[in-house]
Amino acid sequence: MKHRKTIEQDVINFISKYNLLKDAKRILITLSGGADSVFALHFFNKYSRKFKVDIFAIHVNHNLRGKESQRDENYSRELCIKLNFPLSVVNVDVKNFAVKNKKSVEEAARDLRYAEFEKEAELVNADLIVTAHNKDDNTETVLLNLFKGTGISGLSGIPVQRGKFIRPFLSVSKNDIKEYLKEHKVNFVEDSSNQNVDFTRNYIRKNIVPSVKENINPALDKAILQSSEILRNHGKIIDFFVNGITDEVCKKSAGQVKLFVEKLKLYPAEIYGEVLKKIIASNFSDDFNFIKLESIKNLIDAQTGTELNLGNNIFAWKDRGDIIISKRKKGFNIDIFFDVGQNVQFEEKKITSEYLETMPKKFNKIGNTEYVSADKFKGKLNLRCWKKGDKIRLLGMKETKKVSDVLTDLKIPVYERKKQLVLLNMNEIIWLVGRRISENYKITKTTKKIVKLCLQ
Repeated sequence: MKHRKTIEQDVINFISKYNLLKDAKRILITLSGGADSVFALHFFNKYSRKFKVDIFAIHVNHNLRGKESQRDENYSRELCIKLNFPLSVVNVDVKNFAVKNKKSVEEAARDLRYAEFEKEAELVNADLIVTAHNKDDNTETVLLNLFKGTGISGLSGIPVQRGKFIRPFLSVSKNDIKEYLKEHKVNFVEDSSNQNVDFTRNYIRKNIVPSVKENINPALDKAILQSSEILRNHGKIIDFFVNGITDEVCKKSAGQVKLFVEKLKLYPAEIYGEVLKKIIASNFSDDFNFIKLESIKNLIDAQTGTELNLGNNIFAWKDRGDIIISKRKKGFNIDIFFDVGQNVQFEEKKITSEYLETMPKKFNKIGNTEYVSADKFKGKLNLRCWKKGDKIRLLGMKETKKVSDVLTDLKIPVYERKKQLVLLNMNEIIWLVGRRISENYKITKTTKKIVKLCLQ
């Protein structure tokens, strides 16, 4: 057991090593009532003058353990009154949030908890948010990530700092913290759910870690903490390299990313995963794993048009020499009937139509504006997504051609083809919207009724 002064000095040295409190004037301590957070509150109570910080606290009641949850809240209130710290108490509905968002109770609780921490920090104008993760927590996190196959970022353990969140107590063990509190005669509450081995982290804590310490390395926590730091440093080196090439091998536009395969191939294949992870995490806020990496790598040599579902409504396509990654909007299925003279609004665009007495003497011939003969029009016009088997007789052609072949000839990317619209009258395509009109509806010397169509 470490002497209490040694524990305090460990923390002070750790804060100094990572410069965690630089320029901080106000800190928000996350208080659960458990040993770790109580230790955190007492530590900063003792050293607030040394670090020149004002202290605020927040307790989030997850309402998962009935009377025990209320006990934790009451204890946190009493402790902050005793130490004269302002405390904010927030109640959250974890169970309903978990069901609605299809998350585990553990994930839901964490998401809600951290969201409340950030809100409170904003409210009290705190520069930093202190969480009381210790050395044991880091060991469990690394092992959990190892079993999940998360790679360097996961094996780097709990980050010492991420944004406003800091973890000043990663250098001390759970046992040392409890002994410190015992020596100071400070009470704390125990979370009974920590004994439930049905939770993955608890299983690691209760079964795997003790076995490894007994049979392989008694100093497991220290060894993993050191390895975490080494891997974090390696991760920074990789990030530096990846950041330098990401803009070169991909381009972001209109909510999607285009990955230039030939440029990517100039680099070692081992770097693909880091590049793809950065692209997906930064552009789509989605986790990236080994399975997704292997799937996208298979796209590199796949045929044009091959599509891959990455989950969370994110898709990747092979499009000639590129791979397109995009978050697809649900429900794109336009099928609208309207009369000439009406404007049709869809998503962020619209199509206007109007009768003209004569053709303009001067006009810009662009795909977004077309002039067609309305002599054959009967009933309403129909705007819809093109379907498999649709055909159009292009200007100057004697025979019809499949819309799919026309889009291929025009070199329209696969991901854009899915949203291609056609305008019809009596089930015959007048206009491949924004691209080509039909020979059957071109303006001639004998045309009596002219319609101007415009895609805006």
